[in-house]
Amino acid sequence: MAEKKVTKKEMYNGLIATLTENFGDEVQEYVEFLQGEIAILDKRAEKEKERRAEKKAEGDELGVAVKNAIVAEPKTAEVIAEELAEQFEDVTKAKVTYRASQLVKAGEVFKTQVKTEDGRKVVAYTSEAPVPEDVE
Repeated sequence: MAEKKVTKKEMYNGLIATLTENFGDEVQEYVEFLQGEIAILDKRAEKEKERRAEKKAEGDELGVAVKNAIVAEPKTAEVIAEELAEQFEDVTKAKVTYRASQLVKAGEVFKTQVKTEDGRKVVAYTSEAPVPEDVE
């Protein structure tokens, strides 16, 4: 079984407990310093949490936009990314592919293959289930 990693906050709290048990009020300035460090860690963690929530909300907006951009006519991730470039400045083909793949897994859109003008087969997304081709 893997050992649990001790965090800085846990380490600082352990130091505070050890110092106060063994030295009492003699080490008050050290205890105050360690408490300040814990406050800094808490503040940093809160900012990180806010940043992640903001980034997730932005990603959710992109996911909704990708879903709305997928219609009955099959579109590639590249085409969808070009359409959404005006709304989202940092949209990329990879971000669109990720959101579209999530929608496919959820069963909200469908994945199909289309041939490009140069004859390559590429993945496209559509809002309607693809019709199976007759096998003769």
